Amino acid sequence: MIDAAAKQAFDSGMTLARAGNPTEAAAAFTEAMNREPRWTLARLNRGSAYFLAKNYPAAIADYDAVLAIEPKLVDVYLNRSAVKRAAGDEAGADADIAKALELEPENPTVINTRGAERMRAGDMAGAAADFTRVLELSPKHPTAHLTRSATRLHLADFQGAIDDCDEVLKTDPKNRDGLINRATARIMLQNFTAALADIEALLTTEPGSYEVLYIRGVARIGLELYAPALADLNEVVKKAPHLAAGWAARGNAKYHLSDATAPADYREAFKIDKTSATRVILRLIRDQSRHRPNEVLAECQKFRAKDRNDAISLARRGITRLFQNRPADANLDFAAFRKLVPGDVAILDMLIAAANKAVESQKK
Repeated sequence: MIDAAAKQAFDSGMTLARAGNPTEAAAAFTEAMNREPRWTLARLNRGSAYFLAKNYPAAIADYDAVLAIEPKLVDVYLNRSAVKRAAGDEAGADADIAKALELEPENPTVINTRGAERMRAGDMAGAAADFTRVLELSPKHPTAHLTRSATRLHLADFQGAIDDCDEVLKTDPKNRDGLINRATARIMLQNFTAALADIEALLTTEPGSYEVLYIRGVARIGLELYAPALADLNEVVKKAPHLAAGWAARGNAKYHLSDATAPADYREAFKIDKTSATRVILRLIRDQSRHRPNEVLAECQKFRAKDRNDAISLARRGITRLFQNRPADANLDFAAFRKLVPGDVAILDMLIAAANKAVESQKK
């Protein structure tokens, strides 16, 4: 029989925790434990309160004490794993998840937790496998389809990502991440019109979101609606000047509109984040060269005929030729670029390196 005063202190701790006062909640749970030293539930809740208060050593100590008494409590291993990770003990956190899996290898919550950690660590294939297993064990799991869609985007399984998002959106038609992930996957599959439908659904609730406007700008570039795309990307750059992808995408729109300030946008993008800028520019060139290579080359020739100082068309044509396995022709374009704008050679070299890597990957 639990002491009445201890029960009152425990209830107070629960109320304080729910109200967002973890430090005070921990004190209340301590009072309950002082009256009932062997009350495991009070210690467990105090550990959770300490975690929320970012008192990681105290939280771990409470979880250690609980597991010393009840060594098969899987949820406590998962809780301790989260605390250890927050405290910077990655190995200890992974060991706790491994122990939880050893105890309950078919527990969807445990497998889902490992999937989330694999995803965070960049192991997208391992994470996708875990989320797939979660769905096999629990087909109506509330988050596994959505998280798997994100891993599938990284793995270039774009149709798989769409399928997962479809499942999410069946029951939650306005799910933000589901719409964003599906729109992104549709863009990667060149299905720009369908992507715009997802984006317009998002804009009904987030009309000023720079993230959503960015995706619409990219989709509009894919549809060759360059002026509307530029309008979107102007807003993106204004609202999120730190976003390299916004500058790079706006450079793409400006280039197609023969706007002389396009190179300045590309330079700004590379100054902010070279990797992101390279990815945005290269993706457009790669997708266009894959679906309409002759039109791309003709367009580059037309732009160059209009402006012999157009270095962007030289880079675009050269990279398109790399994707066509025409390195000798590509090198002629790159040599002309280097002569025309020597100050931007570092940017060109990054694009060439990424393009060559993509070409080698396609051969495997």
